Amino acid sequence: MKNKKITLHSIGNQDNLNFYVFDKKQKVAEILDEILGEILDMEILHGCPSKDKKINIEKYSDIHQSDFSKNGRIDVFFGNKKMFVTIHCSEKLRLKFNEALFKYTKMPKPIKIKKKKFKKK
Repeated sequence: MKNKKITLHSIGNQDNLNFYVFDKKQKVAEILDEILGEILDMEILHGCPSKDKKINIEKYSDIHQSDFSKNGRIDVFFGNKKMFVTIHCSEKLRLKFNEALFKYTKMPKPIKIKKKKFKKK
């Protein structure tokens, strides 16, 4: 797997569910596909009859895609610029996935909000 950093915009969890927000780019889907394949035996880019033909997710918009195995389930929601990934599985597998994912991700620095000064009347 190439050692390129992808941007992870948001992460969260609730019960047996973790969610992640990424940029909707092809290299992000390919990296996620490899990690999901290794750990959970699932993939995002499924549906291709041939491994040589790649699905271009950058053309997807307002589409939901899911995959499941004996280990759990993933759901991917493609928006205009971002993709929202949810993973339903045991805590042990989610921790293993996070450990592998954080080798390839970076989080953007928070943007400072400028306070506006209002004139008193």
